[in-house]
Parts: sequence; C-alpha cells; structure tokens
Amino acid sequence: MRRKKLVISLTIIFVVAYVLFGVWIANDTKVVLEKAMSGAADYPEYMNQTTYQKINPIERGVGKENFTYDKELHRIGFVFPLHFFFVSKVYVTQQYENDSLGLKEPVNLKLKLKSGRWYATNAHIKP
Repeated sequence: MRRKKLVISLTIIFVVAYVLFGVWIANDTKVVLEKAMSGAADYPEYMNQTTYQKINPIERGVGKENFTYDKELHRIGFVFPLHFFFVSKVYVTQQYENDSLGLKEPVNLKLKLKSGRWYATNAHIKP
C-alpha cells in the first residue's frame, strides 16, 4: 500500500512539473513570436538569426518594407508544447492582420533552455 501511494505521489509530482514547464514554455513562445514579428533589436536573446528570418514578415518577403508591428493586431493561439524539460517542440497558430498584411499560419518552433529562458533554434511555418 505504501508503495502504491509513493508511485501515485511521484506521478502527480511529475505531471504537475510537466504542466508547469509547459506554461513557462508557452509564455516564452509568445515572447519569441512577438520579438520576431516586431523586428525588435534584442531578438538575438530569444532566437537565432535563421529563426528570426523565418518568422519576421519583412525578412521572409511577405511584409512590405514599411511594415510596422502593432501588438494589438497580433493574435497568438493556444501554444501546445511537447518537451523533455530542457528541449521543446512547440505547435502554435499566429494571426496578424492590418491594411498591408494579413496572415494566419501554423508555426512549429524548436526551443531549448538557455540562460534561464527558452531560446528558439528553428522555426517552420506552413503556408
């Protein structure tokens, strides 16, 4: 009986830890997408150059040169992270719509834990 309680307790602890890591990943994923879409100067703290080029509308050629980011127009859907605590694969949908740009796209990100935050190492956007 004690062994069964121990197994149940450890399982609950694992599930809670997994979910909490997922919430942390989801929050950092939203920051990564906002930094990439806005063209923020500090994006290298959140993602590598290749990932930035795959997400930023101007860099990937879907936005006009005069594109200005408005956070109010950027919708980020439910973030679904699959992780092994220090690396993660994230599935999310983002939508951005203004007078010159309209997009709704599924985004897959690969993240790794780096210096206390989740760092995007690769991105794939399905057209």
